[in-house]
Amino acid sequence: MIQNHTPKGKIGDEVVKILAYLLDLFFPPKCAFCGKLMDTAGDGVCPACAAALPAREDENALLLIGEKPYPCAVAFYYESPVKEGVHALKFSGKSWRARIFARYIVQTAAEQLSGQFDAVTYVPVSPQRNFRRGYDQARLLAQAAGQAWDVPAETTLHKIRHNRAQSSLDDPAQRKQNVKHAYAVPHPERVAGRRFLLIDDVATTGSTLAACADALMAAGAASVVCAALAGGHRITPPPPVGKDT
Repeated sequence: MIQNHTPKGKIGDEVVKILAYLLDLFFPPKCAFCGKLMDTAGDGVCPACAAALPAREDENALLLIGEKPYPCAVAFYYESPVKEGVHALKFSGKSWRARIFARYIVQTAAEQLSGQFDAVTYVPVSPQRNFRRGYDQARLLAQAAGQAWDVPAETTLHKIRHNRAQSSLDDPAQRKQNVKHAYAVPHPERVAGRRFLLIDDVATTGSTLAACADALMAAGAASVVCAALAGGHRITPPPPVGKDT
């Protein structure tokens, strides 16, 4: 006798839909970049921001940083609305945004660095900043990216010197000096002979990523490539010179 019942799979789907509705009702979805309310969660980015994202495309998405140098895949220019999104992640406790931002890091790294790494790690903040923020934003990005590749984000580096924030320095030479000897690998045996993808949120001059990559290489890593959500600014062409009349 065939019983009239709803398949378990369908029941599960309905439960998921109900839970999603309740979450949207009590916790309305917001755009990961601008923070504005959205009608539905979708992919976590509102249409206005999706259209305005300052993507680094083709050869502009791959930078060379440090003296070695290290290849670094960068998804966006550090401009609006990405800049506002990163600020909210780092300074306003919006840790949930890392999950959405990581998708762009994964995509860009896959396009620019495919086959060049087997493990994922990240640029750590100092214990003081970690305590103040309640989390390490680069670790969250690396964890979310690692989930996409089904590999864990490994803690390989420790920040051993609490220095000035890189964002407070404009001169590249000062930035390089500011992070010199600031990072160490406490367990070299865990990195020896391995190929790492090193993740950070922003690569301005690349000094921080390069300092961490140097520490990994000194500890015996086989190679290091890097990836960041954003970095640099687009070059604005000068206004056209008017013709003499």
